[in-house]
Amino acid sequence: MIKVVSNTARELSNGQATRPAQQAHPVGVVKVAWSPFERSLMFVGSIVTLCLVITLLSTKVTMNSRQHHLQDLQNQITRVKNSNTSAHQEIAELTSQSNLKAAAHKYGLSDKISNVRNINK
Repeated sequence: MIKVVSNTARELSNGQATRPAQQAHPVGVVKVAWSPFERSLMFVGSIVTLCLVITLLSTKVTMNSRQHHLQDLQNQITRVKNSNTSAHQEIAELTSQSNLKAAAHKYGLSDKISNVRNINK
């Protein structure tokens, strides 16, 4: 019995191997002409893409220019703030009590404490 099963299996495998295999026939490439709609669609798409690229580049250039301008303005603001801080410090030094007394002594003036009033804003 084992021999029959093994012979049957051999026959089936031999039978499958002996069947002619279907061969694929190579199909030639056929070029199809573009329709007028496809051509116009490609033309419009190309024009839109070109416009978008040009707009993108001009926007990038404008943004870089504005960024440099902003940095220049920020540097100028920083310089003015530093100048204002220096001016405030100089004003505070010049209006200090000791400086006022030194200026009064220099010009031969005297102050009376009873006549002095300090007003701070």
